[in-house]
Amino acid sequence: MFKNLKKINLVKIFNLKGRERQMIFVIAVVIFLLINLLVSNLSFRFDFSFGRAYTLSDSTKKILRNLDDIVNVKFFASSDLPTRLIPLKTDVTDLLSEYDKEGKGKIRLKVLDPKKDSNAAADARESGVPELQFSQLEQDKYAVTAAYFGIVLSFGDKKEVLPQATDLESLEYNLTASIYKLVRKELTKIGVVGLTDSFDPSQDTIASLRKILSQQFEVENLDISSQSATKSIASSIKTVLVFDTNSKQYEDNELKLLKEYLTKKGKAVFFLDGIWVSDNLTTSPANHNLFSLLQEYGVKIEKNLVLSASAELVNFGGEQISLLTPYPFWIRADNFNRKISYVSNVNQLTYPWVSSLSLEKKKDVETQAFVKTSNRSWEQKDNIVLNPQEIPSPQDKELKEFIVAAEASKKTGGQIVVIPSSRFVLERYLSQGSENLELVLNMVNNLASGGVLSGVRSRAVSFYPLPDLAEGQKDIFKYLNILLLPALFSLWGAIRLLKRR
Repeated sequence: MFKNLKKINLVKIFNLKGRERQMIFVIAVVIFLLINLLVSNLSFRFDFSFGRAYTLSDSTKKILRNLDDIVNVKFFASSDLPTRLIPLKTDVTDLLSEYDKEGKGKIRLKVLDPKKDSNAAADARESGVPELQFSQLEQDKYAVTAAYFGIVLSFGDKKEVLPQATDLESLEYNLTASIYKLVRKELTKIGVVGLTDSFDPSQDTIASLRKILSQQFEVENLDISSQSATKSIASSIKTVLVFDTNSKQYEDNELKLLKEYLTKKGKAVFFLDGIWVSDNLTTSPANHNLFSLLQEYGVKIEKNLVLSASAELVNFGGEQISLLTPYPFWIRADNFNRKISYVSNVNQLTYPWVSSLSLEKKKDVETQAFVKTSNRSWEQKDNIVLNPQEIPSPQDKELKEFIVAAEASKKTGGQIVVIPSSRFVLERYLSQGSENLELVLNMVNNLASGGVLSGVRSRAVSFYPLPDLAEGQKDIFKYLNILLLPALFSLWGAIRLLKRR
């Protein structure tokens, strides 16, 4: 059969003799156009980045698929952007296009240029998108350019504005949180206990955390002291954040209200110390009076301070001189239980003066740790030396892992998360390279709204810390990075030269 097929002459059958080349060319073009037409509506994307950082998260996709009406998205981007922002404009447009595709007709995207379209400029001003000032150095000249680079989302008569969309890393979270806020009929409430109200944002000790939480929750400071008229924590408060400031000792009445709230299937996140450290580097017993409440859930805060070889740089200089040095009492942690969704998009945390946790078995209580220190950590209990120049070196037998974040839940109701550092999310202690806010946001989102926005916040991973290594191993990594590639090229060149001879 195949031998007979070989004898078939298509040119003779179709009488193409003398015009073979032209007809073959025409047929090829027609086939190419038909295939192009068939696959034009199909798109294939492969994201090989770490953690699929350039793919919309499952939480975003779920929200977009469940939209019951149209969300209008307008991206105002000037045509005369500085050169360094042109690639960013492409990235933002690509991200918005992904929203458009995933929305299946429920996302209407417009990219507008206010510099060329006067109507777009008027629309941007009315919507609250400002003209931003960008400095640039081009052709040996320093210039300041005014340009638009903001996003407006609208749903019915409600509107959300992202005035500056230059932070690509958090843009997916900001977009998804804004859409979720727009389509939700009522904001979920969360309460803050232990911190005083501040009408001046600059005096708010959790200003950054409050700003992020306010994107999707109604944040309310709760006064549950005996002097207040509060008889109970309302069931409408889906999660309570409890802070230790050492100036406040929780009264018996406050303990009672917290216990009653948890008994009714309430949820709480505790930021508490085992030992209090003052600003002048002296220690005293923690004064919050919440140890017994946590122990009912099988979580014990040890009265110690944990140190680690994986330490944050802290400035011990004055106003005139900076003296940055690794401070073992400010630990870096990247040892996570990835099965817990709280840490799904978190890579590193910083703990200023942290105590360790112990988990105890309790009837009808389930506990699990989700953050630990490196195995090159140790503790101080009785004779605590905080001065960075006098901290004694640990012995090898003292080095081990310590639990520094855990959750516990009772089968009969109530769920808690414990972070044994009261300064974990305070404004003045937030570290640029760490993701403490992302962790707390994930926790609150899981506890208060069923994890609707979990794992969305960091779209691109920009920080990849080395594993905790000894100093000698760090030097090996450093010199390998410097010398390995030149050495390989030199070896390849030498082999080529020897072969020629």
